[in-house]
Amino acid sequence: MLMTTLADYHVPPGAIREWTLDPAPFHEAARAAGNATPLSYNQELHLRFSLKLEERDLRTPAWLGFGFEIPGPFDAEVFRETVRAWVERHETLRSGFRLEGGRPERFTVDSRAVAVRDVPQGDFADGEEIRGYLQERIDGAAGAFQLPSFVVETVERADSTTVVVGLDHAHADGYSVAMAVQELQDLYAVIAAGETVVHEGIGGYADYSAVERATAEQVGAGHPAVADWSRFVENGGGRMPGFPLDLGVAEGDRVPHTLLDTWLVDAAEAEAVEEICHAADGGFLAGLLAACAIAAHQLTGAQVYRTVMPMHTRSRPEWVRSMGWYIGLGPVEIGLGTAKTFQEVVPGAHRAARTAMRLTRVPFLRVMELLGLEGDVERAMPEFFPFVSFTDMRVVPGSRRWTEWNARALFRMTCGNKANIWVNRTHDGVRFTARHPDTELAGTNVAFFVDRVRDVLHSVAKTGDYVFADPSSATGETA
Repeated sequence: MLMTTLADYHVPPGAIREWTLDPAPFHEAARAAGNATPLSYNQELHLRFSLKLEERDLRTPAWLGFGFEIPGPFDAEVFRETVRAWVERHETLRSGFRLEGGRPERFTVDSRAVAVRDVPQGDFADGEEIRGYLQERIDGAAGAFQLPSFVVETVERADSTTVVVGLDHAHADGYSVAMAVQELQDLYAVIAAGETVVHEGIGGYADYSAVERATAEQVGAGHPAVADWSRFVENGGGRMPGFPLDLGVAEGDRVPHTLLDTWLVDAAEAEAVEEICHAADGGFLAGLLAACAIAAHQLTGAQVYRTVMPMHTRSRPEWVRSMGWYIGLGPVEIGLGTAKTFQEVVPGAHRAARTAMRLTRVPFLRVMELLGLEGDVERAMPEFFPFVSFTDMRVVPGSRRWTEWNARALFRMTCGNKANIWVNRTHDGVRFTARHPDTELAGTNVAFFVDRVRDVLHSVAKTGDYVFADPSSATGETA
């Protein structure tokens, strides 16, 4: 599934209808005592940042979403039951947040109290007008402390209907929104056929959060994960890593972001790279990180590539199909040493990825608390560091039909001073998406970096390796 902003998502003209949950049960549950459940660490940090912005009378929408099309005539009552069944299945969609003693708490509405409401919004004949309207509606409805904090919009036509969903980030990660496309298609088909919806084997994010909290409380300052993160920070001179090249933005500045979105390799090339990586005791992820390390070295002369990687934490079967923010963070450090070829870098990149994966078992915020860096994290939010995220989208249910369904993962453009990278492997190839500050220097240097990463992977796919020597003169620009 390709990632895009709502402004770049093609939605044909049609009649817009908005679907929300009746807020009354949420407000009733918010007033009830004794029904609080633990927040996940990701939720805690996210809500802290939301409150911090509110204190400054600022509001920055931070939602994730997805869009897809249902073919054929639209049955509104079937869709109403589809939304209700989806909310019944995923308790995080029935959850809200309140403040108690100045601190955020989570509460959950009983599934039997859920009622789905719809309000026609009118006919829209212009695609740009539709996208602007949907942006405004989702920005207003998908907020952390909204009750509920997600909204569904349908754009209905005689032969198909586009569904656009926006959820506050507290309730979903990238895998959740990718998975939801097939899930809603399946629910709609089952209900339309008059069959029984089954929710068996799907756990709740509140249960995950409780387990995460209980486990993290056992982690002390002497835990290996804390020591590894401490070394990572110390090796960077006491700072988290930045993008390898200058972005033309001062630390702490918040400027509007823009997007660079491009293919790295096609499906056949990705298979070829993966085979070479397996022969070098790694996998495709190790190959991607090796290419990033080589690119950074050739553009800057750096002998060590450092970044942070988000990785999923769906460690139990009941969480695999559950909606929530199941993401941990791990530090990546790849030293090139005496290596001169891609294949020589892959083993170290593989070890670095495995280390990062192991370290995601301890929540990042818990580690920062133990290192005394919690305040630094809060002051720098929402961008404490740039990251490189890799997802193999081929394993997501329904992925082969995403093109047919016009399915997209949607995200909100924000402001900041970091360059964040998502690399998604699909059945068509490997896509590179970077959200970075909208400065001329950032645009030039992020393009330099991705072009060099692509050169490395193309060479590996074509020749089986990539030989690099001293950094070339084709470096990124500096301020």
